[in-house]
Order: sequence, then structure tokens, then C-alpha cells
Amino acid sequence: MRFEAQPEFDSFSSSSLDSTTRRSEPEDTPDLALSGTLYVPDTSALIENPDGLDRLLSGGNVVVLMHQVVEELGGLQASRSKSEGVRHAARQVMRKLLEFRNAGAIHQGIERLLSGEAGPEDFEPTPEGGLLAWEPDVPAGPPYEKETGDNIILAGARCLGDQVALGLSDLHEVVVISEDSNLLLKCDAVDVAAENLRYGKVALERVEQVFRGVEEHEVDKEALEAFAASGAPGERWLDFDLVPGLEDREVPWNLGVILRCGDDDVVTRANAQECRLEDLRYGQYWDRKRDVYRPRPILGFSPRDPYQVLAMEFLLDPTVQLVVVDGPAGSGKTRMLVAAALYMLVGQPTKHRVSPQSEPLFPDYGYDNGLMLLRPEHASSQYELGFLPGDFESKLSPWLEPFFQAMRSIGFLNEHDFLSDLQATDRMTMLSTSMLRGLDIERSIVLVDELQNGDRHLAKTLMSRFCATSKVALAGCLDPVQIDNPYVDWRSNALTRIKETYKGFGPEVAQIRLEYNYRGPISTRADHL
Repeated sequence: MRFEAQPEFDSFSSSSLDSTTRRSEPEDTPDLALSGTLYVPDTSALIENPDGLDRLLSGGNVVVLMHQVVEELGGLQASRSKSEGVRHAARQVMRKLLEFRNAGAIHQGIERLLSGEAGPEDFEPTPEGGLLAWEPDVPAGPPYEKETGDNIILAGARCLGDQVALGLSDLHEVVVISEDSNLLLKCDAVDVAAENLRYGKVALERVEQVFRGVEEHEVDKEALEAFAASGAPGERWLDFDLVPGLEDREVPWNLGVILRCGDDDVVTRANAQECRLEDLRYGQYWDRKRDVYRPRPILGFSPRDPYQVLAMEFLLDPTVQLVVVDGPAGSGKTRMLVAAALYMLVGQPTKHRVSPQSEPLFPDYGYDNGLMLLRPEHASSQYELGFLPGDFESKLSPWLEPFFQAMRSIGFLNEHDFLSDLQATDRMTMLSTSMLRGLDIERSIVLVDELQNGDRHLAKTLMSRFCATSKVALAGCLDPVQIDNPYVDWRSNALTRIKETYKGFGPEVAQIRLEYNYRGPISTRADHL
């Protein structure tokens, strides 16, 4: 399958929202030509991507702003139960609306346009070429008469739809834009057109299409012989042209390629500059007694399949600054991240060696600021946890417990207390997603888990913190069941955004998707729940 370039993300220049542009004289503003579509965005859509409002207002579209949406946005700005990303997005939307208001670009009397009493020429369009209007106050109606936010928005959309159906204006369609599954289903039930916000999301149809970072290719015996003859173990290579499926295509940097020939497997990584596959240097070693490659044990953790070997290769490679590992629950993501980070910071602290045949690595990693741990604070339960007791670290510790559990397990294998070691030398920092602004992360190893629960705001804030002297390892699972943040889905969460944005970025970035759950048959069977 041919490697495709990074999917294009819609972009929008905030300079077009300058209030001075909005204050242009009416005679300089061209008449509004309606597209025929009236959009009703709900709160979840605006929170998912505040710039989506500008896109909805383009091309002669009419956008009706519900009073209930403004009420909910006001509540989200100061909500203590929502993440900083949600609060930031709410503030961003409110600032946009204030700019429109100050420019006189939010209109009253949308019913005059719908009834034909006024034409589009009677309303000043926004710079994007659309019309933004307030919604007439409409109470919730049957079959959803309860005064909830969703029902009020749905009632307003139905009322607008009834007026559009009369055919007295140039409008012919009313569409609700929402990220709320409940509201989308209610719209379907009462025959109101509704869809997700597409702007700012990856242009993919299935989660399986998100960049994997690893491919498998069948090769002939001659290709493996050419690879073996190219140099010593750790320095071998093979031209792309000798691998069916890689010739005459753009191969991204650090693509993991598993070469298969009968029962033999060879794990390699792509060098896009030299147009060749290269031997691994960190994730495996050459067993001279048996003349085979073996996974390299790191602090007692030994990769169990080629995907884990590739993940460990990039985690231990000091030239790779960003490593993104995704995979199902139980695939070893957290354990590998912790094992690699502890090895890079502490090395092999005792004489205990799980595999004596494996020679230890001695690179000068230089991450003297230690380890930073981060995880989006989204509970897997619908119930609120309330205020956690204790100081800052005590409040964050429950969220980061998977990291600590992995440290204790690896410490038991190595007869060494890594957690106490890092704490005693002041080389471990726990980060909160709400305190990243203005932070410079230098000479550190940063581990971020469960990133599928992060949003667009977290993705941008997080990735803009890292200096060239740091190593960043991100992990998560794109299974929709594993996404606990109600404001994102598999197309729009922080993990997907980062994976698609940094696909093929350069030698500093590597991505690997793991495949197998190794927790045992009980955990594996849970995939069918």
C-alpha cells in the first residue's frame, strides 16, 4: 500500500477575526449570498474546536447561536470539575463571540429572514462570508419536554426547521452540529439533520487507518542474505528497492519494517535519507552462540514480539526525541516506558542480570533533570471523585499510580527501589495538565500515559513545552471504549492529533502501534465485552 502524505488539517488564520476588519463601512461590504444551509452548533461542538465557528460561518452559511449554548459556555469557563482544556476552549469561544458582538455582527431578527420579510442584503455578513444570528427563545417541546440543555437546543432547531420548510427564504436545510452522542440520537429520532463537527479532525474513516508506524513485508531469501552480508550485527542495512512494497514510494523516517521470509523475521527501521532499512542498535542484540537476534532485556523487561522490540529500540535511542506508542490495554505500553526511562536515568543499579548474554548499553543520555510524569486527569467512571486530600503530590499520585506500580514491579525484579532513588535525588516530578503553560522542559525524560483522553488544547500546549534536550514518550489507546473524555473521540483526541501531525516528521520522531494483550486470558477476553 502506498504511503500517503499527512492528511491535511483545515487551518484558519485568527487575523481574519480582527475587530477592525469587522468595523468596515456597510457600503464596502458585499451583499450576502446564502448557501442555503443553517447551522445550529451546540456547546460540545464549539468546545471541541473553537475555530470551528469561523468555518461554519464561511461560504454564505447561516449560524444561529442558541441562548442555552451561551449559558453553558459561561458555566464551563469557571467549572472546577472540567479540565483546563475545556475551560480554555470555553473562554476562547466566548472571546470570539464578544468580538462578533463588539463589531455588531450578531444579528437579531433571524425570523424576519426565514419569513421572507427581510433578505440577506439586510444583514451585514461576517468577514468569513456568513451570517451569525441569535435564536428566538423557544421552550422545549414534545417528545422531549424536560427543560434540559439538549432538549432546549433541539427544540430551537426544530422550530427553525419548521420555518425553513415553509420555503419563504433562500434557506433549505437546518443542521445541528454536535459532539454529544445523546443529542445526535435525539435529532435522528425527531428527523432533524445532525452531524459531528468535521473541521480540525483527521480525515479518516476508521480508527485502523491512523498511522501505525510499523509494516510487515515478505522478502525472498536473497534479500535476507544481502542484509546479513552488508556488515556486522547492529550495522546491517538493505536498500528499499530490494523490499517489495517499499520501492518507488515515500517511506517515512523510523518506520518499523518487519522482513519475513518463511519462518525467519528480521526487524529493521527506515532511514529516509539513505533510502534503506537499517539494523536495530538498542532493542535487540546478536546472540553469537546461536547466530540469531534476541530481544534486549532492560531491567528485567524483555520485549515479547517485534512490535515491542521496535518500541524499545526507539525509547532507548538518544537521537529519537519523540516516541509515540499506542496499542490495546495490556500491550505493555506503560511498563516499557517506565523500564526504558529508569534505565536511561539509573542504568543497571545492581549486578542482577536477567540475560547475561546481553551486553549493557552505555550511552550518555544526559537527562540530568530527571523524570517527569503526566497523565490527563479524566476518570474512567462517570462519578465525580470530589476534592482529593493532601498536598499537590498527594492529589496527583492517584492519577499516576500506573507509573508507580510499574516502577515497583521493575524494582522488585532488580532488587532496587527506583522510586525512592528518584525521590531522594529529587529527579522525579509529577505534572498536572493544568500547569503546563509557560513551562520549559529541558534535559528531562517525560512520560505521558492515557493521552487519548487529552484534547486539542492539551496536545498543542504539551508539545510546545519540549526543548531539544528532552526525551518525550507518549502512550495511549485509540479504542473508543478507552476514551473517557466526553469532549473528544478517536478522530479529535490529543493522541490521534499528535500521531497524524508528526507522521514522517523526521529522524527525531518514531511511532509504533503494539498489537497484543499480554496480561492473560481473562484480560484478553475482556476485549469482547
